[in-house]
Amino acid sequence: MPIDAAACAAPVGQPERPMVDLAFALAGDRLPSAYAFPLEAALVDALPWLGEDEACGIHPIRAPLTADGLILSRRSRLILRLPADRADDARRLTGRRLPVGDVALTIGIPSLRPLTPFATLQARNVATAARDEQGFVADIVGQLDRLGARARLICGRAATLDDGARQIRGFGLVLYELSPAHSLLLQARGLGFARRLGCGVFVHHKIIAGLGGEAA
Repeated sequence: MPIDAAACAAPVGQPERPMVDLAFALAGDRLPSAYAFPLEAALVDALPWLGEDEACGIHPIRAPLTADGLILSRRSRLILRLPADRADDARRLTGRRLPVGDVALTIGIPSLRPLTPFATLQARNVATAARDEQGFVADIVGQLDRLGARARLICGRAATLDDGARQIRGFGLVLYELSPAHSLLLQARGLGFARRLGCGVFVHHKIIAGLGGEAA
């Protein structure tokens, strides 16, 4: 059921630092299903500032999930959401081989993608400290309020990142009826925590019909 967070009425301006997506081609056959943790570690090792700059995020990699992990294709991309002033330095990843669990990815040539103010956004996993859906929705409404962002929202399925040692729980989330300024703000800031694990990173969502699809 949609929830109206339109009471969040404070006006907002542009994010302090312009943000972009830097999308790298990938060479490799697969990734382990719990790739998010070793991928973050490999990227922070290659780009130490990535682990220090809280504005940075790593998109979930879109690929089918099988018993052997995520199966990559020529269309698979590693996408970093970065302040625009970090993009040139991040291009140093080009040509690197990154160890991700029991496999290695070769990072190809990137393309720069400016953020676009879509009225409907989704994130496959938004992590907060909430233990259930009711608490999660309350957390999200509170975060929207603090950002001064107006949105209606749909809470999706519970989602978990687990590498055997650490577990991060959240829910899928769709935000809609966003103004252009609020859409850019939420893409730039995200919601929740663990953005370098793919949580709270928002992208365009074309339809409002649940959050099923590819694995995170």
